Amino acid sequence: MQTLASERWAPTTSSIGFLELPLDEAVDALETWRRSLYPSVTTSRLVGIENGFARLEPLMGGCRPREMLTSMGPSWTAYFDCGLRGTDAVSTIGHLSSTVRCQGVAVRCVPHTSAHGDRPARLGAVQFEMFGPVPTDFLNYVRTISVAHTGSRWRFDANGTVQAFEETDRYSSRKIRDRFTSEMLEAYCGALGIQVFDLDAYGPDVVMVESDVPRSPTGSILTRAETQQWLGIEPGKADSMPG
Repeated sequence: MQTLASERWAPTTSSIGFLELPLDEAVDALETWRRSLYPSVTTSRLVGIENGFARLEPLMGGCRPREMLTSMGPSWTAYFDCGLRGTDAVSTIGHLSSTVRCQGVAVRCVPHTSAHGDRPARLGAVQFEMFGPVPTDFLNYVRTISVAHTGSRWRFDANGTVQAFEETDRYSSRKIRDRFTSEMLEAYCGALGIQVFDLDAYGPDVVMVESDVPRSPTGSILTRAETQQWLGIEPGKADSMPG
């Protein structure tokens, strides 16, 4: 399975959001939204996505006070946050693509692992969700494609308007996991100008958006290393796993 940087920064990078906006416009949109919700919002600029991932720590359960936007060429901006279980790309990208009227994409790529002792299972998934600027049959979703484990079985779903770049013949593969793979996800994103698994495509410009979000009294706060140990994430292991 392909993942960004072989899960070096997972679970943050297990889900990634993209807005078809230059970085400064994406920052303005996110900051405006956050200022409408929270009493204090600050932004700061960094160079290098590695520095951005470091600033997202510690990872937090129950709230997401730190968010990162990074340039991806002249047309796209990538989004990450400090959530303990990974970035909430769908909520943020779905909302912003509607309010600022642009195209958005949220992806998820997680290897499937079993529970072990106190370590929870990671339910495998390869998902592609495209959003548009206007309402559709369901919110502003344009197209969703997913292979994901429900906890008991693998399931394939595809909804919305079929895009010209899709390999639709693959959707009838006998094995469900072959119907949508990380290689297909990479190709679909590439058709839109998003080099989803190419670390060099992210940055170098990075903007941190930090909001005064109420903290959950029961939410865990862990370093990335602690989170990876808890979830059983071993950077590099996914490279040899199916998906």
